Amino acid sequence: MKLQFLAAGAFLLFLPTGCFWKNTPVADQAVIQVDDRSMNLKEFSDRLSRQLKNFDALAAKDPAQVDRARKSVIQDFLTEALFTRYATNNKVDVSSGEWDQEVNEIRSGFPDDISFRRSLAEENLSLSEWRDRIRFLLLQKKVFAQFQKKAIAPTEEEMKKFYEENKEKYRHPERVYLRQIVVDDLGKAQDIHTELKNKKKFETLATKYSIAPEGKNGGLVGWIERGSLDVFDKAFGLSAGGATSQVLESTYGFHIFKVEKKEPAGYRKFDDLRPVIRKILIGQQEQREYTQWMDEQLRSSRVSINRDLINALKVETRD
Repeated sequence: MKLQFLAAGAFLLFLPTGCFWKNTPVADQAVIQVDDRSMNLKEFSDRLSRQLKNFDALAAKDPAQVDRARKSVIQDFLTEALFTRYATNNKVDVSSGEWDQEVNEIRSGFPDDISFRRSLAEENLSLSEWRDRIRFLLLQKKVFAQFQKKAIAPTEEEMKKFYEENKEKYRHPERVYLRQIVVDDLGKAQDIHTELKNKKKFETLATKYSIAPEGKNGGLVGWIERGSLDVFDKAFGLSAGGATSQVLESTYGFHIFKVEKKEPAGYRKFDDLRPVIRKILIGQQEQREYTQWMDEQLRSSRVSINRDLINALKVETRD
């Protein structure tokens, strides 16, 4: 007899072997145990169904894809159990005020309560389950903040070493530092061009006339690489230092360019990348701290996973 647990959109999850496993109702059988915290097969099937919701029918028939979804459910539960235990032992908690504030902020992003509850139904979540999920995410964030505190800012030598080892990632083609004025009428563009010839400031005219979003910033587009857009490629024929173009037409309107700086193809400068590299190296250190912490937590925990029963849970697509 097939035990059907859950219809998840186009998917059915069931056991092909009957309703009992080792004399225990199979839905109640623990499939993952971490110390005194467990997940039964019904809970596992619910979570697996949420993973499968993002699959199409073809992917759901791929054993490798379904196996990855199973592993993801297992990993998520292990993470929840270990974070929760650590938080309890180290008196890390989420106050009711923090919890309610986060819940209310998320709910306020929906146009109305019906839309919010429809979203929960699509995820097959009850309101209490959703609230518990929000609380855990806040708790996880607090625990993870402790790894961030342990991360030490990289030295200048470490950042330069990273830059040299990854320099090819920071190669750029020829580029120009560009301002532009865009209008929708040729006559208006020609009038603006005449004003520029009469020494009117480009930035002032861009702010006054340009219909492009950057007009309010004096027409500043910033660095543009060759090949980004056909009309921009015409700016590469201008000299640096404030040279302006003739009126140029594109599907966006009529353009006038001003090139402030030019750079040949090459590599982004280390000084420009220092904040980016610093953030990358700190992130890598935080990840190492987290991985080491997870390994320590797993070694100090009693973990049991009933893979036979998990793998017996089959997935079929609805017709």
